[in-house]
Amino acid sequence: MLGYVRVNAQELRLREYEYYRALYCGLCRRMGKCTGQCSRLSLSYDFVFLATLRMSLLGEKPSVGRVRCMVHPLKKRNAVLASPSLDYCADASALLSYHKLNDDVADEKGFARTKAILLRHLMRSAYKKARGRHGELDEKIGACLQRLSEYEKNAHEYPSADTPAALFGELMAAVFSEGLEGADARIASEMGRAVGHWIYLADAADDFAEDKKRGRFNPYRGLFGENPTREDLENLRISLTAQLMRGESAMLLIDSYATAELKEILYNIMYLGLPDRAERILNGMKGETEK
Repeated sequence: MLGYVRVNAQELRLREYEYYRALYCGLCRRMGKCTGQCSRLSLSYDFVFLATLRMSLLGEKPSVGRVRCMVHPLKKRNAVLASPSLDYCADASALLSYHKLNDDVADEKGFARTKAILLRHLMRSAYKKARGRHGELDEKIGACLQRLSEYEKNAHEYPSADTPAALFGELMAAVFSEGLEGADARIASEMGRAVGHWIYLADAADDFAEDKKRGRFNPYRGLFGENPTREDLENLRISLTAQLMRGESAMLLIDSYATAELKEILYNIMYLGLPDRAERILNGMKGETEK
């Protein structure tokens, strides 16, 4: 369900984009250090966003160094060095990825299920390390996903997209705010709740055609039927925009940023990256209205 939260790279200046890539490389390195090499399989830009937010709230100004890695052995690349926020994101990624693989093992069939079983085995050590440091968060994630699964099994009784999206929003609120206090925790929680809600809606819309083809659960199948109308798509656009506005309102409460790059990356994602992704998803769904 992750993979949607990225910058609009064309609108970033070069130094900001290089910093964004350095955050990504730094997260990859910390995942290898904190949760083991196999955990790098779950690396995604979603957690670069989370790291950017938490660094901004905590006033972190991590240093950047030139490093080599297995993927790019011949040329050094910029990478953000040790950072508490990156270490936390490495753990959070391991926890979410492992729970997602559990869901895939339960829900998928054939090769997809076999692949999920193999990846879950590879991620088990990373999950145990992360759970050891964040046991309470692991329990919250498991509880939220259990409630989400129960809703999806009985969704035909109360068709809704916002109900399961709100559950996923609660999960992300816990992930975003873990270990923070006071105003920082409230800002992170509200941003996590809004972005999580948005991710669920966007993911369901993006998967609509595939889920319809395979007969899988999708909240919009109960709301749209086999084919959404243009009015349905406009209502979806309004729902996605409302969640972004909610997250943006929380973001504006951040008092200051340790670096200008962190602010520009965060603003780019919220104001440009996510809206651009939403429009591409909606444009992809327009073909479904014409069939």
